[in-house]
Amino acid sequence: MASSSYTSRFRANPALGRLHALRFTFYVLVVWLLVSCNQSVQPLRLAAHTLRADDSSLALAQAAEFDTVVQVFPWREIEPTQNQFHWEVPDRVVAGAEYYGLDLVVRLDQHPAWVSSVDLALNAPPEKLEDYHDFVQRVASRYRGRIRAYIIWNEPNLAIEWGGQRPDPVAFTELLRVGYQAVKAGDPQALVVAAGLAPTNSNDTQAVDDRPFLQAMYRAGAGAYFDILGAHPYSFGQAPDAPESDRNHPAFRRLAELRRIMVEHGDRHKPVWITEMGWTIDPPPDQADIGVSQEQQATYLVEALELIRHEWPWVELVTVWNLSRPTPGDPFGGYSLLDETGRPSPSYTAWQQAVGRRVERGALTAEIKQHNPVSILASDATVHLGDSNLQPPWWPLYGGRKPSLAWTGGFYVPDPGSTDWVLLLELMQQNEVGARVAVNGVPLSPNLPQQDFTRRWLTVRRAVPVSLLRPGYNELTFTTVRLAPDVQHDEFVWDDFQVRNVRLVKE
Repeated sequence: MASSSYTSRFRANPALGRLHALRFTFYVLVVWLLVSCNQSVQPLRLAAHTLRADDSSLALAQAAEFDTVVQVFPWREIEPTQNQFHWEVPDRVVAGAEYYGLDLVVRLDQHPAWVSSVDLALNAPPEKLEDYHDFVQRVASRYRGRIRAYIIWNEPNLAIEWGGQRPDPVAFTELLRVGYQAVKAGDPQALVVAAGLAPTNSNDTQAVDDRPFLQAMYRAGAGAYFDILGAHPYSFGQAPDAPESDRNHPAFRRLAELRRIMVEHGDRHKPVWITEMGWTIDPPPDQADIGVSQEQQATYLVEALELIRHEWPWVELVTVWNLSRPTPGDPFGGYSLLDETGRPSPSYTAWQQAVGRRVERGALTAEIKQHNPVSILASDATVHLGDSNLQPPWWPLYGGRKPSLAWTGGFYVPDPGSTDWVLLLELMQQNEVGARVAVNGVPLSPNLPQQDFTRRWLTVRRAVPVSLLRPGYNELTFTTVRLAPDVQHDEFVWDDFQVRNVRLVKE
């Protein structure tokens, strides 16, 4: 009844009906705009690019109010030999990022020798794309739900990142397709980031201008194979607000030109992630003109952050290259937010102040969960110490070093509690007494047991007094021992043993 009476009023008064319709349309438009704005404008995420993420760099990233860490998982280190995977380091990085409440974005490149004849000094695409697909899918599957995004390759518009060959946008698009499909197969929720292109004005065998390179990628169908466009808006000594590029140095604002290309190809809805950005205070001798002072480095980083915040709402993540301790002769050391002692530089402090406090650390700490057991070395990650290259089921010597005398693995215990723990591990050992395991530098008693030569895995238990553990980061170290010389040798050799499935259990 009420509905019929309401409708009849508008039939009797058409003007009133039109006014109501206009009001309704206006309200719908306002609601749509509000919803659209809320969906498209995301808080700017801040990332630090680490070269070798360790506990110190992760703690410094958290203290500087970064919410994300970008880290390379080198293919050549994880799978140096086909189908032999070394997960110890990436497992530790993932666990560390989780402990500090940091999202992790991982770049997957740096070919192993078995996939390409190109020297390892270069970064070369694999000769068989299915090898890259297998590697990427394995990584994404292993860390499903734990890694936010994967970057497929690095600066493919440079010959040095493309096996020394002339950069090829069509061939890179094919690699991107393979990487995208592998990530989605391993972790459908993970995001795929197209490799950041190097800003360059060159067009020759060594480098291709990033703008036509991106155009060619789109023509080859790349738009279907990434969720986010990566970017490296280096400006090589120029201030972020430099109005335009000079002949040798692209300007920071070059990124807006790449954005226009995205929009022209229907990718307005996709964000851009700056996966590298920075200025160097210690350039190579042949690039002295790109160097800046320590004061300029700090100022430019802050100015770049403000420019992004106010002018580029389509940038959802900005990454400072880099947060790693510089080493002598390190070509990347001059970009670092740390000095040579590993302490924060003035640029680190300036960035920290510009960002402001973003996360309540008390609330963050409360979210850290105590895992039981605490994994130190996974069941599919084997470490072999000694000096002999033995046949399967023996694993290659750790890191390919001969001899390999010790291995240290980091692990996190948010709250050791008040009662003792138990260390469990699987051991395969030749036949010698003296090999040992230590927690935070203190050997556990007794030493690792003597075994026969049957190549069997033995489960070992050792008590770990709670007094040896500390809240947060801890270390466990295995050390091999020297064998007495036998009748065939006059020199001492090292005993071989290998371990896997190492975990700390609260019983």
